[in-house]
Amino acid sequence: MKTIFENYNTQRDPLIISEYGRSIQEYVNHLNSIFDREKRMTMAYAIVEMMGTINPEIKKQQNYKEVLWGHLHQISNYSLDVESPYELPSEVEVQKKPEHIGYPTTGIKFRFYGRNLQNMVDSLIDVEDKNTKQELLNLVASFMFNSSRAWNDERLSNEAIAEHISRLSQGKLSLSSDDFEVTEDNYVPKKNTNSKKHSKNKNRNKRKTNYRRY
Repeated sequence: MKTIFENYNTQRDPLIISEYGRSIQEYVNHLNSIFDREKRMTMAYAIVEMMGTINPEIKKQQNYKEVLWGHLHQISNYSLDVESPYELPSEVEVQKKPEHIGYPTTGIKFRFYGRNLQNMVDSLIDVEDKNTKQELLNLVASFMFNSSRAWNDERLSNEAIAEHISRLSQGKLSLSSDDFEVTEDNYVPKKNTNSKKHSKNKNRNKRKTNYRRY
């Protein structure tokens, strides 16, 4: 008599790609046991179609069929003996770690602007066309003004913005307060203080209930 634990998940082989479930893995394991090559190929195509149905998000990729065949090969522990319409990846290629992309080594001079502003200023230095440079300068100055409003609740003067741009450009952009025009956003999101207040009240209520007698 069989017990309920004879076919329990913890006693089965681990799932190689969990998104497709155990049924697909069992179908793939059965695939290479089919002696007739034509039947094996027919079943391989059917399994790939099932995989696409089970994991429909993968169809958003342009080469999703190639990815599905690669997953089929991976689930078979790279022992798939079929004529794939695509070049199948090797285990070494799948297990290979991506190259390290590195991290920025320079600090952020003004954290409330973010690192993107530094990139914007660096690009602004290299612009030669005067009209284009003026438009970009106005955009950068407006971004700085509105960012300071949002994060510091401070309205920067044009003099302060000119000084910040000079520091960010390491003196390559020497400006006065009249060299740019700031456009103020009509709406700037403010910091949410309600969540902190709610959290304090919640903790206060918890402390009160800790001393409650029954």
